[in-house]
Amino acid sequence: MNDDFFFSAPQLKRDPLGGMTKHSQSIAKPRELSVRERDLLRWILDHGKPSARGYLGAVGDLRVVSRCGCGCASIDFIDAPGAGLEILSDHKWEDSEGHLFGAFAFAKGGKLAGLEVWSIDGEATPSELPDTAVLVPLD
Repeated sequence: MNDDFFFSAPQLKRDPLGGMTKHSQSIAKPRELSVRERDLLRWILDHGKPSARGYLGAVGDLRVVSRCGCGCASIDFIDAPGAGLEILSDHKWEDSEGHLFGAFAFAKGGKLAGLEVWSIDGEATPSELPDTAVLVPLD
């Protein structure tokens, strides 16, 4: 996946050097992960890059620190706006109305940092997390 494709997601904010800093409308919302978030994150990490599996042990201790304010279901586990971003696992799915979405887990500074969902076609906002049964690797 090239950077231009990744940065087409409208809710992401780029720093002047082109790296993703944080959601442009992050809302601080500290809480525990839901069962659905935890299960999806484990599945995504288990079906990602080989290095992604190394983060599975951290999932049990994660807490949400913020969510995206655009209405999507994206969540952050750390607040590290200047840190480099490593995509660990990248998938897509289509909803019942034919809208195409993406979902990925990412790390910053060697720590599991968030779960991002975004619109690939720009036609709708992914306000709910996908079921793992509908996810396929994003080419």
